[in-house]
Amino acid sequence: MKRLSLTVLFCLLLAGCDPVFDTSSWEAYQQSIAAINAKLSNDDSRRLDVALKYLLSESMPTIMLRGPLPSGVGVGPGLGPSVGPSAVNPVLMLRQLGPKIHGRSAAEIITNLSLKLDADIAAMEARKLDDVLGTVEVLSPSYYWRRSGYIAQPVIEFSVRNSGPTPISRVYLRMVLTTPGRSVPWAGQAFVQEFKGGLEPREKRQINLQALYGGWRDPQLQYLSNAELKVVVTNFTNANGVNVVAYDSERLELERKVRAELK
Repeated sequence: MKRLSLTVLFCLLLAGCDPVFDTSSWEAYQQSIAAINAKLSNDDSRRLDVALKYLLSESMPTIMLRGPLPSGVGVGPGLGPSVGPSAVNPVLMLRQLGPKIHGRSAAEIITNLSLKLDADIAAMEARKLDDVLGTVEVLSPSYYWRRSGYIAQPVIEFSVRNSGPTPISRVYLRMVLTTPGRSVPWAGQAFVQEFKGGLEPREKRQINLQALYGGWRDPQLQYLSNAELKVVVTNFTNANGVNVVAYDSERLELERKVRAELK
């Protein structure tokens, strides 16, 4: 039997002591996670998996969406921890996780992450995003088909006005084409508009999009008489290159889901 790391061994010798993570090496990590999981219920083990995977995803985003969780990860031949069809370098994995979990128990990791997510979510929800984003207005959005000879092409037009106090360099938009009474949109797209020279306070620019693709080019759409184009501002960048919304709604939703899984 391989010798347990000194950190895990010392902790196990103490009555009532919860084993802690040892990320000094990949072997020490495996030994410590085995000792930790041995003392956890199935539900606590699941919460630990969620916490570890989220912490790892902060530096390695692709890990969040595929593969087994870090606490149950196996070792591929000569490759380190295997994740799905590929493998994650164990040195890289421990480099990212180590500062966040070394010397901490499962309970500490879950509790600390829960508190962090509570604070992050509360701060984001407390911001009056509608008030902030509302300083960039989208005016007169329209979707129609323009014919040139025998060819008809879809066109989107709208104008953007900076009603805020500072110049902006870029605006992030979400465009959706709907008709009354239909719950599923005909087409949708995220779009980023750069403003050369910036968009000064009280300045307005006309936007004309003709190189449309995907659902926007469906021929049947040119016969929709009651189509409604909705264009919503999801974020914008000021003159210093800083986004007014620190992270997007998808990130907020992910944090909410992770927090719920940790309860």
